[in-house]
Amino acid sequence: MKFKIIYTLLMCASSVGFAQSDKHEITDNLVPNKEQVLAEYIPMANNQYLYEMYVIAPEKMIEKLDNFEASFASELAKEEDAQLRELKKLDLKYFKRNVLSQYAGLYGLDSLGSENLQKLMTTKKGDPNFSKLLQEAQKKLFVKKLSKTEREFLNGKVTENTDLSNEELFKKSAAYRNWIDRHINSLRRSKYGTESSPLGYFGEDLVKIDVVNREISNAYIKEYLNYTLTSKFIKGAKDENTINDVYAKFMANATNSQFKKEVKGLYDNYKAMAPNSPAPHFSYQDVNGKTVSLTDLRGKYVYIDVWATWCGPCKAEIPFLKKVEKKFHGKDIHFVSLSVDKMKDKQKWSTYVKENNLKGVQVMADKDFSSDFVKKFNINAIPRFILIDPKGRIVDHDAKRPSNPALTTQLESLLN
Repeated sequence: MKFKIIYTLLMCASSVGFAQSDKHEITDNLVPNKEQVLAEYIPMANNQYLYEMYVIAPEKMIEKLDNFEASFASELAKEEDAQLRELKKLDLKYFKRNVLSQYAGLYGLDSLGSENLQKLMTTKKGDPNFSKLLQEAQKKLFVKKLSKTEREFLNGKVTENTDLSNEELFKKSAAYRNWIDRHINSLRRSKYGTESSPLGYFGEDLVKIDVVNREISNAYIKEYLNYTLTSKFIKGAKDENTINDVYAKFMANATNSQFKKEVKGLYDNYKAMAPNSPAPHFSYQDVNGKTVSLTDLRGKYVYIDVWATWCGPCKAEIPFLKKVEKKFHGKDIHFVSLSVDKMKDKQKWSTYVKENNLKGVQVMADKDFSSDFVKKFNINAIPRFILIDPKGRIVDHDAKRPSNPALTTQLESLLN
């Protein structure tokens, strides 16, 4: 499980997924530019932590973060509103705790070990010796370890004076919201004793919903967290009965009309993805600027890979996708790679496609994860694969990955 957590931190582009919308009263406007100031105290570049941070001695790290917090003293002193001043102090405090939690979780992480792991996951997945290679790579991930005393001390700093009920701070501070998410995760693993679930990753979200309902007393915070976790579960889980149950429970207990409306929209999308349902339409440009629509591809099966150039797990599937494309070349199937890179990175995407000689139909969504086609399939994590039949009907809205031999077996049964 520790490897799973570390790999997620290393390979994923984002972590906590709270909706940021004015209609939800959720903002992040207390202390701006915290990352820029933090970079003056710990190793950072482009708002990202550098590996050097993870080998700083614990007492030195505490000192650096204390100095970071203290650097805002004069600015805070100018705030005339006492209540707002206190919220700003807390925003800084929880921001500091999140940095410390990240530091403690990956203490001793080695840059070469991390690069080796990512390269392994990208190039050796499917290798007969993959398990052995993975074990060897894991052993080289860390060059230092915290002692039990040091880890308990750091964890105590992260969780001291725990407060899960500050509604005003919750609405105004992303740092506090992220800290609560981390704390709920910690409780899920420790107090509620679960590291896994028969439903996999999204089954753990069911436990988090239970933890929220047991541990959070503030009505607004509890409902907001139920809203975000239920939304995430509907988007990613696969067990129909459990999805129906989670949706029904949320709708029966929710009071916020906007939350209910959005969760209903996600649930309606989920129901619309049932096998034999009409696939949503798309019309996007390929690397040469030519517009390609899903209707243009009718008459053949369509296997869609939703990916991005920044996504390590996505790129790990590319060698397998190339093999599948080669195996079924000339058959009645189109292979479409749909990038959700941001439009500002269009040239980066185009260059990557051409330099890596990616085959099939290469198109880019117009609004990354906010694109209509992507939203209709409730996609909030990649890679994601979709299989559509020659008549434009959905075969599988969450199809097998190219690295899974079951995909080849399925395609053979459909195309032969």
